[in-house]
Amino acid sequence: MREILKQNEAAVREAGRQLVEIGAELAAGKIDEAFARLAAAQGQYAEWDELDQARVDIEGVIRDREGMLAVQHILADLVGTVLGAALRSRLP
Repeated sequence: MREILKQNEAAVREAGRQLVEIGAELAAGKIDEAFARLAAAQGQYAEWDELDQARVDIEGVIRDREGMLAVQHILADLVGTVLGAALRSRLP
């Protein structure tokens, strides 16, 4: 994720600036203005969509890896149980 953010440094900086401005409006109680600014910014900066998609892609990879590790752990437990049972059955 860090690499993706570095590759899109200009967009990240601009997004940060916009977020600070939106946050200032929210802090001042200007909720309608903040949402209007957010809507305008989202339409203006196509990079935000690209960053959102990159984040979704990264989260998907992480979920896939976590799922794969869980399956590997379960399979290892099953193999260990089967091998243990087989070895115990050979003991006098």
